[in-house]
Amino acid sequence: MFDVAIIGGGPGGATCAALCAASGHRVLLLERSRFPREKVCGDCLNPLAWDALDKLGVSGEVLLSPHVKLEGVRFFGLNGGSLRVPLPKSSRPELGITRGRLDAILLQNARNKGADIQEETTLTSIKRHANHWQLDSDNGSFLARELVAADGRNSSVARLLGLLPPLLANERIGLQTHFQTPAGLDADIELHFLREGYAGLAPVGEGTANLCLVSRSRDLKSIKAAAMQKYELPEKQTWRSITPLSRAALLPAQENLWLVGDAARVVEPFTGEGIAYAIRSGALCAEAILAQRPERYLAAHRDLYKGRLWVNHLARAACLFPELGTGFVRLGKVFPQALRLLTSKVVRG
Repeated sequence: MFDVAIIGGGPGGATCAALCAASGHRVLLLERSRFPREKVCGDCLNPLAWDALDKLGVSGEVLLSPHVKLEGVRFFGLNGGSLRVPLPKSSRPELGITRGRLDAILLQNARNKGADIQEETTLTSIKRHANHWQLDSDNGSFLARELVAADGRNSSVARLLGLLPPLLANERIGLQTHFQTPAGLDADIELHFLREGYAGLAPVGEGTANLCLVSRSRDLKSIKAAAMQKYELPEKQTWRSITPLSRAALLPAQENLWLVGDAARVVEPFTGEGIAYAIRSGALCAEAILAQRPERYLAAHRDLYKGRLWVNHLARAACLFPELGTGFVRLGKVFPQALRLLTSKVVRG
């Protein structure tokens, strides 16, 4: 019988596992992949995450891993106009770092603190008993008193429990790839408003750049072809994909069931806050589990997003309607704070 079972070994799950295990709880973490592995992500670590990384004891290891300290954000409108907004200079900067590197550090940290990590293990069914959960997988069955869903926007836990919200109509798709850093990118993030959606480009260390494309399915072929031509990518280029990019939020705590990161609430990728929210919500969840205070997590989770959701809605609108995003670029030339509303890379640095 485990005290806590966590499904998903990404930033939220690994953070929760490490903190629970460090406090003496018997922790099981099931992860369907073998680490290191990459994920569809902008690969930008927001400064919001540093306090939690300090608590985990991995800040130094993250900074020793290949990365780029990001210096600015360049916005590009439909008409070719652009504007650069510098990021604050800080010892706690925004980083460009691959999920392969970051997630491996966090998962190994959880293992070092005593969590039982089962990689290449897929959850197949969940049964709720009077005082524990039974988790069946392709690698055996497990029992646990507390269950944490940290398995993303398409959470298997939420699906198996009948909690996963239905897909929205005409939902967008995200594509992501890594390739050799193009000339002129330096240490800036590039965010392009396009008629088909938007593109984000960021340096992530060792001469590598991360490229993310977002569009509706009908425009996916077009936006991908344009990107491949612009960056001279080969036909055999490896792309990863994910959908949906929007989804209704779920209650983050209920009856020995806890949800962290995208499993609980999905934020607009354009804002670059996803990794930080996963890490911080994982830490808050661990604190509430250790105290056996679900109401504490509900309140802390609400406060984590409080005051930011309207920015998320604004960013999504700017991406769905690129003319609006282009308008922000024009306005930003006179009033730079207008663009700072679209990405917390600037306002939270």
